[in-house]
Parts: sequence; C-alpha cells; structure tokens
Amino acid sequence: MQSFSSRVKEDLCQSSIRHLHCARAELAGIAHACGALSLGADGMHIKISTEHKSVVTRVFSLVKKLYQTECQLIQSSNQLQKEIYQLKIQPPDFPCFLHDLAIPMGFRFTIDWRSELFQQLVERNCCKAAYLRGALLGGGIISNPQKNYHLELISGSQSTAEAVISVLADFNLHAKYLERKNGYSAYLKDAQSISEVLTITGAHSCMLELENARMLKDIRNTVNRQINFENANIDKVVRAAMTQIGNIQLIAQYQGLDSLSPSLQEAAHLRLAYPEAPLSELASMSDGISRSGINNRLRKIAEIADAIRATLPDPS
Repeated sequence: MQSFSSRVKEDLCQSSIRHLHCARAELAGIAHACGALSLGADGMHIKISTEHKSVVTRVFSLVKKLYQTECQLIQSSNQLQKEIYQLKIQPPDFPCFLHDLAIPMGFRFTIDWRSELFQQLVERNCCKAAYLRGALLGGGIISNPQKNYHLELISGSQSTAEAVISVLADFNLHAKYLERKNGYSAYLKDAQSISEVLTITGAHSCMLELENARMLKDIRNTVNRQINFENANIDKVVRAAMTQIGNIQLIAQYQGLDSLSPSLQEAAHLRLAYPEAPLSELASMSDGISRSGINNRLRKIAEIADAIRATLPDPS
C-alpha cells in the first residue's frame, strides 16, 4: 500500500511550473535535501538520490526547463532491496548552475540561509513555496494523518535544515530542529501547520485528505468526551440516589415515613419508586413541582436523617 508521504510527493509533482525563478527554487530545495557534490572523471556534478519515480520525472523536467540539458539516471538497490534512483546533473556551465541553486563552490555542501545568494533564491513568496516543495520532494516524511500528525523535512546537512526552518518561519510556521544519526531535519507535529505546508506547496489533494482525517478525529473525540461526561453524570446521579434512599430507609426504620410532612412523603415515595431517575424526571412525576423543589425536599430529608444518626450510638 502506498504511504501518505508517497501520495504527497505525487501530488506535489502535479504542480505546474510557471516561472523559471520558481523552478530554480524548487530544484534547489530538492538538491539541498537529497543532493551531494561529486567529482568524477568528467568533472564535478551534483548527484541526487531518491526512491520515488515521480521525483525523478520532476527533476528531469526542472533541469530540462532551466538548462536545456539531460540528467543521467543510475538505478540501484539499497540494503532493504528498495530501488534507489541516482540522478547525475552536470550542466555545461556548472559554476553558474551552483550559483543558481545557492550552493557555494567547493567540496563542502553547505547552505548559508543568511547569505545574499540564498535570500535572492527565495526572495518571492512563490519561490519560498517552491523551495519548500523541493525540500518535501527531496526529504519529506509525513505520517498517515489517520494515525498521528508528523511532518519531517530531512537533509544531509545542518545548514539545509536551518534553511528550511527559516523559510517555514517566513510563513509563520515554527518548525523544530532535530539531529538524527544519519542526517538533520526540521519537523512539525501539529495538524494545522502540516495542513498549511501542504497548501503552500501545492499538495491540495493530500491536504484535503488530512483535513478529512482531522475532522473525523475531532468528531470522535467530541463524541467520546460527551459519552464520558454522560457516564460521569450517570454515576453521580446513581450515587446521589443511593444516598437519598439510605436517608429515607433510616427515617422509615426509626421514625416512620408518616412522621414526614406530605410534601416530604411524596418526595420519599417517588425516590423509592424510581431509584435511578434523575431529579428532573422525579419532578415531572410530582404535582407541579420543579427540579429544584424536589432537590430541596430531598435535602430536608437528608437533614432529618442526619439528626437521627446523631442520636444513634457509635457503632464502634
């Protein structure tokens, strides 16, 4: 069965690429998340690794649109026998290519989100959204919303995680930083923020799926709270009724119920006849008395019972 993360990536890959500046930002997000600088016999290139065919197709489209060149595809398997696709990207003007993606020349793949180069890359809001879309395609993991809410944007460097956090902050989304054994990540754990990320990046079908799951969870939680509240109320009514019946039985044993006034006798007989009924139901069975009236009568019966108890010898 396809994971929610995979469905999100397929959804993102359906987004149209309207502007070159957005295409650059998206390709940069992918490269920053799952790319690495490599040196081969034919010179330097960027290698992008992914398990998702849809991401492979997307990278091919972005590179073709931006640089009118092809990627070289290498297919292999990892230790878990999962297919891994490696894309080798090597445009003719490689230094210009790195500059476009805000990657400094050199062997260290570091992204300085404070640099003018990076800020120019994500200057427009549409480019910020495109960068986050790329980061999701390159290293996004999203839990099934029917189980829990967790979105993580994983990358190979701390600097990329910091860059992602800074771009999310521009949308008032406050991600947290996590250092993993095999990388670094920015993560969000609340449904509202995750829904906003999916909306911003263009995964509209998956956003609706998340919102539907969220709505069903809210309904279930509301129903469960209502049931718990009603059960607690039932327990409270039963405990109160047992206490009232005990008071009435005590009076009947030591004084007789005929010692009570007619109104108190009526309340006592109603309670004995309907031991589990709430006060409102007892009131509806009496002659024109309110719930509070029944409650006052039962309280007076309790006072009489307490007075009797005070005269009884201590059982100890």
